[in-house]
Amino acid sequence: MRISDNTFLAMVGASNTLTSEQIDALKKESDTSHDPLQILAKKHELLSDEALTKLFSDYTKIPYVEIDPKKIPEAALKKIPERIARQYNAIIFQIDADGLLHLAMEDPDDVEAISFLEKQIGTHIKIYVATRESIINGLDAYRIDVGKELGEVISIQADSNKNEAIREEDVAEDSPIAKTVNLLLEYAIRSGASDIHIEPREEYIQVRYRVDGVLKEVNRLPKNIANALVSRIKILSNLKIDERRVPQDGRFKIRLGGKQFAFRVSTLPITDGEKIVMRVLNESNDALPLDKLGYWGKSLSTINDALEEPNGMILVTGPTGSGKS
Repeated sequence: MRISDNTFLAMVGASNTLTSEQIDALKKESDTSHDPLQILAKKHELLSDEALTKLFSDYTKIPYVEIDPKKIPEAALKKIPERIARQYNAIIFQIDADGLLHLAMEDPDDVEAISFLEKQIGTHIKIYVATRESIINGLDAYRIDVGKELGEVISIQADSNKNEAIREEDVAEDSPIAKTVNLLLEYAIRSGASDIHIEPREEYIQVRYRVDGVLKEVNRLPKNIANALVSRIKILSNLKIDERRVPQDGRFKIRLGGKQFAFRVSTLPITDGEKIVMRVLNESNDALPLDKLGYWGKSLSTINDALEEPNGMILVTGPTGSGKS
């Protein structure tokens, strides 16, 4: 949400949220950096995004709401297509008996967005303001049943009779194979998986996720899409799609729910084709201090003493899934 400097000053002034010294310091920095006061307040952790949104709500009298994607009815989601909802960071989260639509927006001052949405859903709406994070969480309701969606895509491909030759359209951005890969990645992230194993068997492709250190089978894909599936992942990872006899390593990134995830990819030729292992890394996670990682007492003191040494190294070792990362 974009808040003008005048509105920001009026908001914090009316609520006495910041001291005059803090406001003066923000103004001085803004004069030099030309950054909005809103951005600087968040940068210096004087106000969180949630606090700013609530202040905006109090000042403008636009009600504040927190979105729970699990409570959004399917009928509400059908009012606005997912693509448009994500474009405008807006979501209908409730429909009253009289047809009143409850619309949450990150920026309810966006006149252009409201005008466009009213053409889509009508004017019988009540507008709320929500944080960007809350809106993004709410938008997850569109993809709440990723497993079901993946099953539908798989059933379509199982009915097809692709030969072994890979055509360009088979791995294009809007192809069923690309959608399958996207859903596998999304489903893994939502499941909290640390690794994805895709391994061809004699009759099918086995997909397993490592969750809480345990490798679990989550799906079986039709064997006839094996080459196209591997090729799509290789394209994402910038690997050679025509090299199937030697192992390859690559990496790619995606964004989901406002967070960035990296995937470390390894391919390995096996008897029934090529096996793929992907490590899932949440690059949006903040580093935790040692005491938050479970170290205390003598263990914490030992590590802190070692960190103060002028040279040497600390080795973190353990089997896959033990929590090294």
